[in-house]
Amino acid sequence: MTFEEIRQAIVGRMVSFTGIDQSRIDYPNQPQRFTPPETGLWCRLSIQHGTSFFTGVGDKPCTRRPGNIVVQCFAYLQSGTKGLNQLTDSLVDHFQYWSSGKLECWEASQIDIGSDASAGDTAGSGFYQINVSIRFVAD
Repeated sequence: MTFEEIRQAIVGRMVSFTGIDQSRIDYPNQPQRFTPPETGLWCRLSIQHGTSFFTGVGDKPCTRRPGNIVVQCFAYLQSGTKGLNQLTDSLVDHFQYWSSGKLECWEASQIDIGSDASAGDTAGSGFYQINVSIRFVAD
């Protein structure tokens, strides 16, 4: 698969996600600037490619393209983590072990980032963040 085919498959899968309204998802490099909603949860999708590797020779050399789908999930500070955990559970169910053509998603992990203030930034963004990371590989 090409990098563009990988992007199209992953973005298509995220567009079909019904666990949060699509207006609350920030997609990579969109023509319009994304503004987080004034209340509630929101997400940001990113596709992080790893180093491609050679897997064999048949009629032509074969290459695999590994990477991570990362969905950053945000809630306003002091709003609790229950909603974030429910959202990340839904994202795990939606992406984990899903495949499309030559793209396979593997296990998903939840990574509790916390708030800016917990990282020493006293001004902070005003958000608490939990990421969902899903490993993938494409042929």
